[in-house]
Amino acid sequence: MKCTICDSELIQSKVNHIVDFDNHIIIIKEVPALVCEQCGEYYLDNEIALKVENIIDKVYQNHAEIFVVNFKEMVA
Repeated sequence: MKCTICDSELIQSKVNHIVDFDNHIIIIKEVPALVCEQCGEYYLDNEIALKVENIIDKVYQNHAEIFVVNFKEMVA
């Protein structure tokens, strides 16, 4: 697979996914992703994206302004 930004190769890795909305900042650590070797852009597959959305929904209900969670612990 190639990066849509710079056309470089993608490698399987883990990223910190940051969400900033409605006065909340959520950082989800160690999310599996395909990461561009050149520019660092990353892509989540559909299954991972759905899990990330579920984590965001759970954390958002907590009403904390800043929340840091580990992906593996939240989907276990």
